[in-house]
Amino acid sequence: MRILVLADTHGRLGPIYHIMKHIGKVDLILHAGDHYRDCNELAFTLEVPAKGVMGNCDYPGDAPIEDLLEVEGFKIFITHGHRHGVKYGTNSILERAKELGAQVAIYGHTHISDFRVIDNIMIINPGSPVQPRGRKRPSVGLIEIQGNKINTEIFHIDYFYP
Repeated sequence: MRILVLADTHGRLGPIYHIMKHIGKVDLILHAGDHYRDCNELAFTLEVPAKGVMGNCDYPGDAPIEDLLEVEGFKIFITHGHRHGVKYGTNSILERAKELGAQVAIYGHTHISDFRVIDNIMIINPGSPVQPRGRKRPSVGLIEIQGNKINTEIFHIDYFYP
């Protein structure tokens, strides 16, 4: 199972289509908000299922503020992060993931890619493919699940789309 992890796409999908040539086929798309509906277009074009949550720049709609998914036996918590104060740290995200029994916590909002493991929970921010901050390059995340193993990688886009 290969999962494309996105956040903060803000309606611009060119960089994602570009990096997909390097990443290859994925089985699922997860979008951590700020134009979460972009994942619907990607799902249609790439012919894969997609799930998203609303961010602070999304209009209220048919997506939740947070979600808990079970994928290949792993619980994945996804939220945008603005309600968890992620610009000041990930402690609130970590605690919420623990409450939910999640092994993975995905968030966005900061536009800064991040990956770390704390208390056996993978915390992933894919960054932004269009508006990176903090001297980071545009990026997306990829989660690969094989049996009882899960791996995560941040892919940086080699050039910036206007």
